[in-house]
Amino acid sequence: MKKALTLLGLVIFALACTNTGTVASEDSKLSKTSDSNETKNISKVNPEDSLNIILKAEPNNVRALLMRARIYYNQSDQRQAIFDLQRLKEIDSLNPEMLVLMGDIQMLKNQSRAAKNSWELCAKVDPSAIDCRLKLGQMYASINEHEKALRYLDEVLKIDEYNAPAYFYKGIVIRNFKQDTALALNYFQKAIELKQDYFEALDMMGVSLAAMGDTLAPYYYKRILDIDQNRPDIYYKLGVYYRSQNEINKAIEAYTKATQIDPKMSDSYYNLGVIFIDLKEYGDARNYFSQALKAQPRNNYKAFYGRAFSFEMMGDVLNAEKDYRKSLEQLPMYKPAMEGLARLKK
Repeated sequence: MKKALTLLGLVIFALACTNTGTVASEDSKLSKTSDSNETKNISKVNPEDSLNIILKAEPNNVRALLMRARIYYNQSDQRQAIFDLQRLKEIDSLNPEMLVLMGDIQMLKNQSRAAKNSWELCAKVDPSAIDCRLKLGQMYASINEHEKALRYLDEVLKIDEYNAPAYFYKGIVIRNFKQDTALALNYFQKAIELKQDYFEALDMMGVSLAAMGDTLAPYYYKRILDIDQNRPDIYYKLGVYYRSQNEINKAIEAYTKATQIDPKMSDSYYNLGVIFIDLKEYGDARNYFSQALKAQPRNNYKAFYGRAFSFEMMGDVLNAEKDYRKSLEQLPMYKPAMEGLARLKK
């Protein structure tokens, strides 16, 4: 028994990164263990093996079952994770952390109603549980039940006024439900102040400001790139912003960078093609549309149309007709392609 408890203490630090952050109620049988110098010395220990030893000696060890279930969950082994959670449920059916993890697995299995029930039970039994309330806020926001979403997010902030995700998701709800972009931006900014590398909040600030034509939009995109330069999606958004502001050279540079990081990013090639159509550089436009089609040959009727138009402007009627027809194969009755074919027949 003593040896098993010692081993349990040793593996806790190794699994700290998987902690859901939920505080258990006093009635829960889940015991909390804090980090110590001893736990920090076992970072290279295989936690799963250690837990197997503990559970062989103590099959009903609540903490060990929960920790091993998290390991299985992170390894995408849902079957084994559920097995441990079911055993845990028989011992402590109201364990808040068990309920949070069970809800996560149920969501992965597209059992959203069951997940909601698990998280709501967690919130009911533990007034201090954060994760289940945050997940419920996200869930209700995704199905446009905004009042319920705000209620759970406000509960999170009453428990922890420095919870960055709660401010972020509250901003999402405010923007979508109350159509108050200015207030939503305040919540996004608060989330960023609390977590400097909060990519989702930085991205949302950039997208929201870009939609308003605000010159601060690139600042937030570039903050993401300062942390992670390998983000083709952010370079793409920069390209969209710069083109909307008629900063063509910067747009070309941003789209090109996106394709260098991800050569299969068809949309960036397509937008480069459109830019060069506008510049009447039809040979370059044709090449970019060809690269867009190479990256994504299916469901890319606009790229076929763009290349067809480039051929048409270059006087290559035969290839223009072929690509207009390919565009129509992918989207019959696509009006620009139909109009292109009509022009060729005149």
